[in-house]
Amino acid sequence: MARKRDGNYFVYATLIAVFLIAYAIFLLLFASSNVLAAGSAIFQVIGTAFPAYWTFQAYKTSNTALRLFWFYLSIAITGYLIATILWNSHYFFMEVSSLLTFTADIVWNLMMIFYLLAFLQLIRKRSIEVTFYQMVYDAVIIIIAAASLSWEFLLQPLWDGANELGLLSQIIGLSYPVGDLIILFFVVSMFNALSLQYFSKALLLICAGFIIFLIADTSYLYLLSKQSYFEGHLIDLLWIAGLVLVGSAAMYTKKLDEDVFHKEPAVAVSKSLFSFRLWFSTISVLLMLAVIVVRKDGFDLIVLGCIASILLIMFRQMYTMFENRTLVLELEKKVLHRTEELLQKNKELESSTEKAKFLAGHDPLTGLPNRREFDRVAAEWAAKSKRFALLFIDMDRFKWVNDTMNHGVGDLLLRQVAERLQTSIKLEGEVFRQGGDEFLILLPSTDVRKIETAVDELVQALEQVFHLHGKEVFVSASIGISSYPKDAKDVELLKIKADIAMYAAKKSPGKRWLFYDESLHPVEQSKLEMEKEMRYGLERGEFLLHFQPLYRLETETVAGAEALMRWNHPKQGLLPPNQFIPLAEESRFIIPLGKWLIREVCRQWRDWKEQGYEPISLAVNISVNQFIHPEFVRELEGALREFEMDPAYLELEITENIPFSDAHAIAVLAHINQLGVRMSIDDFGTGYSSLQYIQRLPVHTLKIDRAFVYDMMQNRNNRVLVETILVMANQLELDVIAEGVEEQDQLDFLKEKGCTFVQGYLIGKPISAEEFQLKWLG
Repeated sequence: MARKRDGNYFVYATLIAVFLIAYAIFLLLFASSNVLAAGSAIFQVIGTAFPAYWTFQAYKTSNTALRLFWFYLSIAITGYLIATILWNSHYFFMEVSSLLTFTADIVWNLMMIFYLLAFLQLIRKRSIEVTFYQMVYDAVIIIIAAASLSWEFLLQPLWDGANELGLLSQIIGLSYPVGDLIILFFVVSMFNALSLQYFSKALLLICAGFIIFLIADTSYLYLLSKQSYFEGHLIDLLWIAGLVLVGSAAMYTKKLDEDVFHKEPAVAVSKSLFSFRLWFSTISVLLMLAVIVVRKDGFDLIVLGCIASILLIMFRQMYTMFENRTLVLELEKKVLHRTEELLQKNKELESSTEKAKFLAGHDPLTGLPNRREFDRVAAEWAAKSKRFALLFIDMDRFKWVNDTMNHGVGDLLLRQVAERLQTSIKLEGEVFRQGGDEFLILLPSTDVRKIETAVDELVQALEQVFHLHGKEVFVSASIGISSYPKDAKDVELLKIKADIAMYAAKKSPGKRWLFYDESLHPVEQSKLEMEKEMRYGLERGEFLLHFQPLYRLETETVAGAEALMRWNHPKQGLLPPNQFIPLAEESRFIIPLGKWLIREVCRQWRDWKEQGYEPISLAVNISVNQFIHPEFVRELEGALREFEMDPAYLELEITENIPFSDAHAIAVLAHINQLGVRMSIDDFGTGYSSLQYIQRLPVHTLKIDRAFVYDMMQNRNNRVLVETILVMANQLELDVIAEGVEEQDQLDFLKEKGCTFVQGYLIGKPISAEEFQLKWLG
């Protein structure tokens, strides 16, 4: 399309050039012929008719704000065409020749008005780079110079020569040069208003056309003053050439819109062109000075114009200096303001950094140092071979406060407990929040009597009344105490022993606090040993994953698997989850263990994908402690990113033990859903709260507990319950997994009732990753 348009432009340009050359040849060949005037008149009418038609077509087709420009320009050129016809008609109508020439002069003068209106449209529509004052100021200087020179060489001789013809003839005679000066003023103004960078074909044609037209008018007036003009003179060609150039700009209507309405800042403007625009007005003054030097006359209009122009240039320079000074001051203010903003932002950044550091090591609810900070401080004390005691504190009635009042009251109680611990602690101890309703205190002493005195004061302080939202609440605390290095040289082990002592104190009918003793509950001691073995086992890589297939009933294919943890104990062999997960939950070791589980699942998924197997969905059980851990979401995101696992293939199985009404839990669920990870409710139907939250939780799957599946074909109540869950899930557009399927009639019943997936020994037992790969992926 662009080639076709460029081809049309070339054809038009060729026709215009041929026409003007033909006109020039005619004027030269028939310079002394009787047909010169008539032939020139025909060329003038044709040469004016074309631009009149082009501009009128541009007006008709344009639908932009420049439509008025083409309208005024079309009227002006059409007026010129009419005036040309009238002027050349006086040869054929001699009886009214004076009326025809007078009418032609009137029309020629009127068309000047429409030229000016067209110029105003161009200047008014363009967002100029120089101010209106600068634009007009330069034009005034140029017009003063042009008017002074015109009066001396053109206007005064014409005025004097028209004295005998009367005042009307003098006025008409002067109207042409005056109109030319006004057009020159607007040409210069447009030149200043429009960035030279955007002076493309359309604007260049318009400006060049009017400049040629003004040259023709000036030459005509000069020849007229010398009585050397005749019909068919070569300057007649200049008028037509100027009009044809102006009219041919109509071929670039759309480009003219782009030039005039261009809103981008000017860039890469040629320095020479830019300097030319700045010095344009000065050149006119230099021209007047040259005339004054050559003529060596006294004080006349040229001298007066030169003085006025110089004064204007001086004033402009002073104004420019003032503007520059103002701009410099504004720039200094902006730099100062920006500097102040940067300083303020630096202060805010420093404050945010300090706050982030504080939050990293402190509990946001109570302001106490958190478990991470405890590990750091305790490790420092141990490294310095200090003897110190660890107090493990658990609030006895905190759950009752949360359940009977609300979590807001529970939070208030924890804050007040933290304050009392800080104000009541002796021996320069340091208080930490372990999490939940548990607190840790480090005492820089192992003296039993001093510790007993300090602990006794703590217990008494905590047993005083708490005022919570207008209610009086009484709580108590159980405290376990262990000593470093007597009870343990490992900080984590020291905390576990203090925890054992705390649980023993909680069960004891007497004291609220107890020192750790090896004789405390052999069961707890065995738990302690096993927990230590778990921690070392994780470091040694003793934990591994088994995968149980997830069978899609609709397609009768394996669509995924549940990842189940196994512990390859060095002495007891392969242990199932029920032999170590409860202890991991109790000791909170489930948090690092759960982190390993998610990373291992993501790694295995990537390995299978890299081996060319079709990706399958992998499900992972998430414990309550792991879910509410503040680092859980970040660690989940990190594992997905590190092993490039598609989140849509990971499913987290959560239980209703998670506090769904808690704001943090809701935020975690929303974040997981936003990641694209699927979620399912495990052991659905075994608790009272599942139905309460199922409608508003972002879950995708319900997992029917095996307790309802294994005997549902014999137990009508369980069969009805399973069927009800399937109907409800179908209405909520949720998938359903029935686990514990071991018999064919169970599978047939579930398939008939619209169950999505089944899992159980009938399909396959949990097996190692290598076996699963060979059996189900191969």
